[in-house]
Amino acid sequence: MPEHKIQLIEKLTGVYTSKRSYYAELKDKIAELSKRNFQLEIINELAQEFNISLPKEYLNKTVKKIYERVQDIFYVKQVAILTLREQKLRVSYCYPADESCYKGIEITSEEGKELWKAVANCQQIVWNKEMGVEDNFLSRLGLEVAVLNPLVTQNKIYGLFMVGSDRDTSYDPMDMTFLQQLANQIAIYFQDGALFAEVNRAKSEWEATVKAVRDVIVVIDRKLRVLRVNQAALQFCGLSEPEVIGRKYCDAFCSLSDSQCHEDCVFYEALRTGNSINTQRRLDDGRVLEMYGYPATQENREMGVVVYLIDITERLKMQVQLLQAARLAALGEMAAGVAHELNTPLAVIIGDAQLLIRNTPKDDHRYKILDDIKTCGLRCKRIVRGLLTFSRQEQYVFQPVCLNEVVREALKLVSYSIETENIKIQRELDDQIPIVGGNSQQLEQVIVNLLLNARQSFDEGNDSEHIITVETGFDQERKQVFIKISDNGQGIPQEILTKIFDPFFTSKGSSKGTGLGLSVSLGIVQKHGGTIVVESESGKGAFFTVYLPPSHEPEI
Repeated sequence: MPEHKIQLIEKLTGVYTSKRSYYAELKDKIAELSKRNFQLEIINELAQEFNISLPKEYLNKTVKKIYERVQDIFYVKQVAILTLREQKLRVSYCYPADESCYKGIEITSEEGKELWKAVANCQQIVWNKEMGVEDNFLSRLGLEVAVLNPLVTQNKIYGLFMVGSDRDTSYDPMDMTFLQQLANQIAIYFQDGALFAEVNRAKSEWEATVKAVRDVIVVIDRKLRVLRVNQAALQFCGLSEPEVIGRKYCDAFCSLSDSQCHEDCVFYEALRTGNSINTQRRLDDGRVLEMYGYPATQENREMGVVVYLIDITERLKMQVQLLQAARLAALGEMAAGVAHELNTPLAVIIGDAQLLIRNTPKDDHRYKILDDIKTCGLRCKRIVRGLLTFSRQEQYVFQPVCLNEVVREALKLVSYSIETENIKIQRELDDQIPIVGGNSQQLEQVIVNLLLNARQSFDEGNDSEHIITVETGFDQERKQVFIKISDNGQGIPQEILTKIFDPFFTSKGSSKGTGLGLSVSLGIVQKHGGTIVVESESGKGAFFTVYLPPSHEPEI
């Protein structure tokens, strides 16, 4: 047979034996390559699965998966990850877990000498029980062989990756490299997790710091769209965060809607020039803002503007109060000087008039002239005294006050100037109103401001009768004493009715008003525990009612 002859020749010449060796070597190479590919597959899967956003508990599944997949390469009894924190080595993940190896158990340097040796040297160690190297922890696990792989990256050690066997197992260099590569992947996961935690911590600290700031902070992009806000910003605009993010800054925070504002916004100027801006703006609701804009950059790339807003409405009100107090102090000094200069000649005028009246019969035509001189002199004296009293503002020393007396004293100061403009003042004072606790000079200031506002409400071209009514009483529903000052003037347009108490708001023009009177008056009344209510309709006059709490329950 030809085939039989060929085989016989191969055996005699040794060719057959060479083929068998070749095929055996080829088979071993294929097995080795398959094993290597399988190892690379495991490492690749691990690299793809690890993600910094994964919870730490995910490593439990990973350790189990490593245990199951490695079984296809070589025998393994136990796989564990130990973490090093604050110089303490603890088991964090273990499979299968038992009473000797479980999550949270701490391994001291006395119990796990080989483990701590691997940590100290940052080197892979193969522990073999037969070599006589003592390690109580590994022995207690019932292991014969353990490969300890430090979790090291960028010279920082995070712990150990341990693979153990309860049989006398040997590992070739390829296996050792594979286990160290697994450890490297786990170390990178721990490093990324630590960096991610640090970024989150810094982010949380920044957010907590920004949220703690009581002033408004808004980050906007180059098109003035809102990117980020703090809690104060949300409270300021009255919107939720999802409603604000992505919205135009002007729509959410500015409240000014005209196109010129959008085109000439100061934040566009900050973006164009790259310089920070500072300005003030008064919103439609009366609030006054101090506005700062800081252009933001990142790696030479312009991001947008950080907007910092401070509500300075209350500060301006305080400044108004201080300004008013300073004016009153100056008025007091002037009144004291005027009183000193006028009292002496007034006393002579009044005294001489009285002497002449005594010697002049009443039917003498000169008697009426002398009586007018005496009356006007006394009136001048009362005006000077009232002006001096009005300007001597005590610092809110509260005492029992009768509002009728407050009204009378206020009318003494301004009634003459009002009546000379052909304006009639009607008094409707309730003698039964309760006493209130307050400062009479401050309340006089409120009444004077309201009377002067009423005087300016009349149209000079209107020939109808001009009347200002001053009324006091007790409101049974509110249980409060009130002073009502009304007029039949032009009234207040509805569009500005909500703004009249704002500082510096005036509809009279810069030559007739500063916009401080009503703001100051409201502040005084609020410090007395009361409020001011205004009712008006354009062309039908206005009603200003000051409500104050009584110092005791009224007798009804």
